[in-house]
Amino acid sequence: MSDDAVNISATPRRTRRPRQTSVERRTQAERSAETQRKLVDAAIAVLHRLGYGATTTGLIAEEAGVSRGAMLHQYPTKVDLMLAVVSEVYGRETEEYRRRGAIAASPRERFFQFPELMWDVLTRPSAMAVLEIMMGSRSDPELAARLAPLERQIEATSRATVEQILQDGGFPDLPEMNAMRRLFVAAVRGLSIDLMLVRDRKELEEAIELLKRFLRALYEGRIPPA
Repeated sequence: MSDDAVNISATPRRTRRPRQTSVERRTQAERSAETQRKLVDAAIAVLHRLGYGATTTGLIAEEAGVSRGAMLHQYPTKVDLMLAVVSEVYGRETEEYRRRGAIAASPRERFFQFPELMWDVLTRPSAMAVLEIMMGSRSDPELAARLAPLERQIEATSRATVEQILQDGGFPDLPEMNAMRRLFVAAVRGLSIDLMLVRDRKELEEAIELLKRFLRALYEGRIPPA
């Protein structure tokens, strides 16, 4: 065998680079999801602590322990992040309603417990953060314009959920249903704001109990229809 043949056979072959696998791509997606979660949770904390007007993207990035560049990669503007907060919080609240509803004694009792469940959910920092965003949209035209479609979507989904709960509970289709739903949401939301001001949770929870009694009386026919 010639020397050339020996040299050729001794030359190490180049190893091909392995292609990026789907596992690696998922890892990148998971990293992005983790960054988004940190930013949303940090935004909730800052909004709850300082209010919409004093909340800045810099404060949120600092709270999250995320670089400003990483934050801007996920959410280029404050409005983008605020919309993500509203969407994420609504998803969490929906899951909580579903979980709590599943352990109710019956579909009918699930409906009658709704004011108490709303109170538990709407007094959380996440719900108060969303309220800050909603109030902040009054003086932020871009936020108001981009928030409106999301609010309409949430409103439609909430209405459909209440209608399904009524149907499951065997309640009649009362004409006051939509007005009742608005009344109870506004009442519980107003009481949650009151909690920030008066901080007397026991007194406010007595009001929630009264709401529960009104709701039961309405659907048991003890409050005459309009």
